[in-house]
Amino acid sequence: MRAALALLLLLPAVALASSGQYVGFSAPLLVWGSKGQGARVSYEVVSNVEEVASELVLNALGKEAGSHKLQGVESSTVVMFVGNQLDAADMRSRTEAVDALSGLINAAPASLVMPYSVSKGAPIRESVCGKLDTAGVQHEVVACKAPSEDLKADVAAALAKGNGAKKHVVIVCSNVDAALEGTNAGLAAEVEQLQQVQAAVDAAEIDSVVVYASQPVPRAADLAAQAGKRRSLLATYTGFGPYTSCGTLCQTQVRWLEAMLAILFMALASCAGLLCLYVLDTPTRFESAKEVGAGPQN
Repeated sequence: MRAALALLLLLPAVALASSGQYVGFSAPLLVWGSKGQGARVSYEVVSNVEEVASELVLNALGKEAGSHKLQGVESSTVVMFVGNQLDAADMRSRTEAVDALSGLINAAPASLVMPYSVSKGAPIRESVCGKLDTAGVQHEVVACKAPSEDLKADVAAALAKGNGAKKHVVIVCSNVDAALEGTNAGLAAEVEQLQQVQAAVDAAEIDSVVVYASQPVPRAADLAAQAGKRRSLLATYTGFGPYTSCGTLCQTQVRWLEAMLAILFMALASCAGLLCLYVLDTPTRFESAKEVGAGPQN
């Protein structure tokens, strides 16, 4: 998995389709399990990280909830760690925090990394809790209302409460000092908390799936900068005003253009085939050895 994460260093920034609304910010998802086999990196760009996170949790519990899942892994216990310091750009770096995160993933028999998930701001924790309530799954929340003084012990206590439950989810929230948010030190602090959560899971000696969902909180300056970039990219040289989306007419024109290009390519291919057949006298088939031997003899 370390090699797979290293490939992210070679990838350019992801270009997301623009819309009239807020596009969203990077919110990677990482999943690993205590059983199963295989490490996978998905380069799919998903714009609804809240829904995908809920799917990953429910599918890990054996409840079919969508197409996103850790293949071949099903567990009665899922631990979800909700952070706000990791984004796709961090995963292309080689910091100690990223190396430590890679170590957690490498140690797991099965894992899935989705670096290009996007959040529009809806809280992941509330979305997952709502889906769990609907599915009737018992869940505990740790360090989400107030920071935990002993995170490992609190997670262990929450795991112990689910011993008698068939399906059990523990949701843990990271707590990083405001002065460190958005820095490498902040990411390191969050990964350290994740390591404490993993230590509690390992000490419990249970089959489990861990989901790490990072949902950075966008700043007002970031929102303004993104809106300015979107307008400058889409409105330049159009001659029709400040576009922020491709509407129905635009999509129709694109489809017509694609169809005409396809017809043009087919026509060129046909012309090339006729040229080879009639002008260059390319044979339609080649003679076999038997036909050559049966030719006229002197």
